[in-house]
Amino acid sequence: MKKQITSMLLLALLAGCAKEPPFDPVDKFKDAENKMQKLKYEEARKAYQEIQEKAPDRSYDADIMLRIADTYYGEEKYAEAQVEYQAFINFHPVHRDASYAQYQIGMCSFNEITTIDRDPALTRTSLKEFQALLKKYPKSPYEEEANKHIAVCRDKLAEYELYVGRFYHKKGSYLAAVGRLEKLLKDYPGSAAEKDALYYAGLSYEELGEKAKAISDFESLAAKYPDMAKKAHSHIAKLKEK
Repeated sequence: MKKQITSMLLLALLAGCAKEPPFDPVDKFKDAENKMQKLKYEEARKAYQEIQEKAPDRSYDADIMLRIADTYYGEEKYAEAQVEYQAFINFHPVHRDASYAQYQIGMCSFNEITTIDRDPALTRTSLKEFQALLKKYPKSPYEEEANKHIAVCRDKLAEYELYVGRFYHKKGSYLAAVGRLEKLLKDYPGSAAEKDALYYAGLSYEELGEKAKAISDFESLAAKYPDMAKKAHSHIAKLKEK
């Protein structure tokens, strides 16, 4: 009888130990937020994901989806962050934070832009996403910053075209140089690279024997950039003597 009572007590004790407290998504969210504030991004992400797993009704909760994206961004895992921000927009296109998510998508590419001698695909992607922000969410709180980043992206793309154009010019491939430089002048008017683009386009046309086009570019150079006027007029004078 003693053994039976002991066994029953043991079973009751084990059953009590096996019982887990009910999962509280609110407490878990607070815990995750606390971890975010301490920049413990991976731990925070696991906590947010646990809410998604154990509270199915919150699987696509806007705040949780956005926080998960932010954890990746905080870790500089921009490819993963971009996927999560896009998922947020797909599920919550008119949410109050949709413009923030779109801005962050642009920033994911922007943060990975490197030097001008590299493939400008990331710069183009970043530019496209910031432009999408202005179009989809006009007058958002991120409009001013987006415009600043758009200007930077445009300058970087112009600098890339200049880099390639100067490379062709140095190589003696003047027709190819003109192609890149004229594209720069057409697509990115007023960019930081415009001055050099006009100068090298003029030189390339001069080498190609395109006298009128060379003079036109040198005249534009002199009119827009007074510091280059003397050099530009020198080339114009030589061309007119030919």
